[in-house]
Amino acid sequence: MKKDKGAVVVGCGAVGPVHAQVTKECQGVHLVGVCDIIPERAQRLAAEYDCKAYNSYAQVLMDPEVDVVHICTPHYLHAPMAREAAQKGKHLVIEKPFAMNMKEAEKLGTELLAQQVKVCCILQNRYTPCIQKMKEIIGSGKYGAVKGGRGLLTWQRTPEYYRSEAWRGRWETEGGGLLINQAVHLLDLMTYLGGECAGLSGTIANRTLQEVVEVEDTAEATLYTKAGQILHFFATNGYCANTPFDLEIILEKATLHFQDNKLYLRQEEQVQEIATNKVTQKGKAYWGNGHWNLIQAFYNALQGEADTYTSIADGVAAVQLVDGIYRSAQTGKHISF
Repeated sequence: MKKDKGAVVVGCGAVGPVHAQVTKECQGVHLVGVCDIIPERAQRLAAEYDCKAYNSYAQVLMDPEVDVVHICTPHYLHAPMAREAAQKGKHLVIEKPFAMNMKEAEKLGTELLAQQVKVCCILQNRYTPCIQKMKEIIGSGKYGAVKGGRGLLTWQRTPEYYRSEAWRGRWETEGGGLLINQAVHLLDLMTYLGGECAGLSGTIANRTLQEVVEVEDTAEATLYTKAGQILHFFATNGYCANTPFDLEIILEKATLHFQDNKLYLRQEEQVQEIATNKVTQKGKAYWGNGHWNLIQAFYNALQGEADTYTSIADGVAAVQLVDGIYRSAQTGKHISF
């Protein structure tokens, strides 16, 4: 019988508790503990899941019981913490973004591949029932090829949200704003379903939080796929509420429309609901509750099954989309990949 892998969740803020819950429920893994530099955070989460509380990353990496590190820390810590863990032979689960820019992502990816540890880059929205159904239908060719698509994100991030953590809303520590923290998931889904991106043109703006943050709260882009399709993207976290992604893919013989955590298939005047995302985890429904499916796939791979989780290459590709929009906005030019 194969031994369960020992895991520690590092960072007990917004998304760390999701990883703690999922890891506790997955097969092939044992939640050794949680870690945070704020002792009360770590102790509170450790008490909830009956595991160790670490107050330093060094303690985590020195513990022989730890095989896997889940990095759920502020963005500027992702690359150095991943690098240090890999050097100690620890496998990695890295929350988005994989890195803060393309230069950092490429360098980190090369280093982690050289260490020969397994790395799961969290892009959990791919693993929800609705998105998996969309991928299946598109891949089957039943309704023809992809003609184009659009994605819409309308979320709310208040001044209090940014003021609650000093690293948020700053280029130096967050790497950006809306795009790198919230909309990266939608961008990933658009190319996952609509086709690999060959280039893009985009703009960014700060329209509701000028007095609070130095980064963008609104962005739009036109993505051009390698197969010739055009995908239109718009996102803001200056909306009055948080709503699930609205994602539409037009096929030659039908339209797939993901809205309100439901998937609809439309043919001419007929519309049918064909899948629903159920909310069973901590976190927020509009985030996309695919963490369990993705993290379970990663631990299955550690037990010898096929690699079906989102990889370093997927993480780097997501950073490339974000980085490309930032560069296009800065230069006013089309960015080719």
